[in-house]
Amino acid sequence: MKTKKYLAIFALLLVLAGGIGTFSHFKNKFMSAPPNQLTMTDIGDPFAFIWIGQEINGEYEPHVAMLVPVTIPEVDQTFYMQFDMGAPATVLDYNPIKSINERYGAIFQLENDGERVVAKDVALRVGSVGVNATQLSFRAMGSAIDWSKPSSVVKIGTVGADFMERHVLSIDFPNEQITLGDASVSAELRADAFAPLTFDGRKVFLSATLNDEPVSLWFDSGSSAFELIVEERIFERFAIPGARRRTYISNSWGSDITVHNVDANGEFKFGDTSVPLTYVTCMEWPNKLQVWVMKLTNLGGDLGGMTGNMLFLNTTLVLDAPNLRYAVIPHAQ
Repeated sequence: MKTKKYLAIFALLLVLAGGIGTFSHFKNKFMSAPPNQLTMTDIGDPFAFIWIGQEINGEYEPHVAMLVPVTIPEVDQTFYMQFDMGAPATVLDYNPIKSINERYGAIFQLENDGERVVAKDVALRVGSVGVNATQLSFRAMGSAIDWSKPSSVVKIGTVGADFMERHVLSIDFPNEQITLGDASVSAELRADAFAPLTFDGRKVFLSATLNDEPVSLWFDSGSSAFELIVEERIFERFAIPGARRRTYISNSWGSDITVHNVDANGEFKFGDTSVPLTYVTCMEWPNKLQVWVMKLTNLGGDLGGMTGNMLFLNTTLVLDAPNLRYAVIPHAQ
């Protein structure tokens, strides 16, 4: 009997050790980022972004994705990239870049390093900001460009959090403008307007409160259409009793994801700014890394989750990455 008991205890310890090891593996993967390949010039001037909308679960949502205009030397057309501060690095889409090279010559220098194709020595202008990259990877295939439709919005990649790593990023949502600046941008604001943020692995985590409880929010501007994404046990906690769950299928980076929304009551405090929580979301993630992301946001005992742009649509969000602080500035209604 003692032998069986010891074997059972040993088996349990193995399971616990395996769980801790798996958690550490996903945490290290999540909180890491490739080297920053970007150099910026001409910062400080605001530039416009546009919203892309789509029908979601039978209703039109106008704020599904933020796109920023991109111009390329020697190319007489404006393209767009998704503005996604949840992505740790800026990446390109392969097929539209291939189309540009076929039409204009070798604008992008493509090389195969034995494992993947990369674009070397890339020069772009993202809005008013000059961007030079030692190299950029390809994350998605995208679609070949139909040059017979010059007025169409052509997406060629994604601007990631490497864009803001050494700067102060301001997103003026009501006026649909972005400014990449230096420390003088945040120096104009009151000190008590700011709250702490962390930027490990180029993940923007905002320290705030929700219903007076500490909360750590991963800000992902690529998840535009959501106020708060949490794991299921927190989802049930904030749902209004008796509220109907709304379920549909969404797509993220080529993967179908089941999404559940439900009405909620809550109030966030971002520094000295209050923002209501009107609904909460949980997702059935397609891989283990995304499942562990939701668990990672709860470390330290605080509530945790992911937020997109919806909470900030009536504000300017100032992300001061070098000084690890942020501010939410309300606009007059």
